[in-house]
Amino acid sequence: MIFDLDANATYAPSERLQGVIMEYWSRLGNPSSIHQSGQRARAALEEAREAVNALVGATRRSHQTIFTSGATEANNTVVKAQLNRPGPLVSSEIEHPCVLGPLKTLKRLGREVTFLKPNSSGQIEPLAVAEQVAPDTALVSVMAANNETGVLNDIAQIASTVRARAPHAIIHTDAAQLCGKLPVSFEQLGVDCMTISGHKFGALSGVGALILRHSTQLEPLIEGGAQESKLRGGTENVLGIISLGYAAAEAHNALPVRADSMQHVRDRFESELLGRLTGIEVNGAGVPRLPNTSNIFISGVRSDDLVVALDLEGITISGGAACSSGKPEPSHVLTAMGHADERARSTVRVSFRADQTLESVAQIVSTFVRVIERIRSTNR
Repeated sequence: MIFDLDANATYAPSERLQGVIMEYWSRLGNPSSIHQSGQRARAALEEAREAVNALVGATRRSHQTIFTSGATEANNTVVKAQLNRPGPLVSSEIEHPCVLGPLKTLKRLGREVTFLKPNSSGQIEPLAVAEQVAPDTALVSVMAANNETGVLNDIAQIASTVRARAPHAIIHTDAAQLCGKLPVSFEQLGVDCMTISGHKFGALSGVGALILRHSTQLEPLIEGGAQESKLRGGTENVLGIISLGYAAAEAHNALPVRADSMQHVRDRFESELLGRLTGIEVNGAGVPRLPNTSNIFISGVRSDDLVVALDLEGITISGGAACSSGKPEPSHVLTAMGHADERARSTVRVSFRADQTLESVAQIVSTFVRVIERIRSTNR
């Protein structure tokens, strides 16, 4: 039996979606063309846009949804659009590298950028954000859910705090891990920009979206065409966008049952693993988290060793963020939380799909216990 417990990295498309993709494979043209195949493509894109809007609680009256190649491009679009906007920038040390990277680039170019530390549980506290926001702040960017720990941030409270202190600031949240796992309301979050990534909830890789208020002015990162309201030049990835819309509709229709199912499995996994082994701790266990995510410190075991050993047993997990795998450095998220490098190097991420069953947990835990005990005995 093979268990994919790395759903925070890639959530494979359902069999139904695979069938939809094959159905459209040879029937679509360029959505900017006026012939029939082009107009079919345009209609499919707009249908997908409506499905994404429904998933994130946005409406065309006050928001626009711009299709991108993923959250990385969408996040870069928001951050790099600040290059010519005056004022300091505020973010956190636990952001995904596709937010940290462009922010550090702006800092090297002379912009004032503040990176906030999380508390020991991994949350960015609204008061900490408020203390760093000034009337001339240009951008505040705080992720909705951390990709490694699953810890949730109170984005609505952060946005409310920022609005009171910096009314002209653009408020952005990277919601790549949140969408498809918990109900989302763009309006209730109170942000100006939100980014999502399709393959985090069952679409094809290489497609995502930037959702923003009509009143938010951004410069395009990719120029060269009038596509996507002139905010993202280039012919749209039609099949990818169709998959994004279909996956969004599937996720929207299944919430909150989908979230409850993932949390039941995750909680059972954690309780059984902690009950059978010593030297195990769940990072961020005391605060709200994504329903499917466990970030587990396992003493006496290096994360890379456990990832490889479990892979040979048919269980796929992650040693941290998939985007950072292969790097020798410990997790920047865990070190920002105050954990020592050695602890960070002995931590793994287990993230469950919605179709994982409670009945499978016993087999998964038994394999974890056997492999961990073997590695610990070898390391003595």
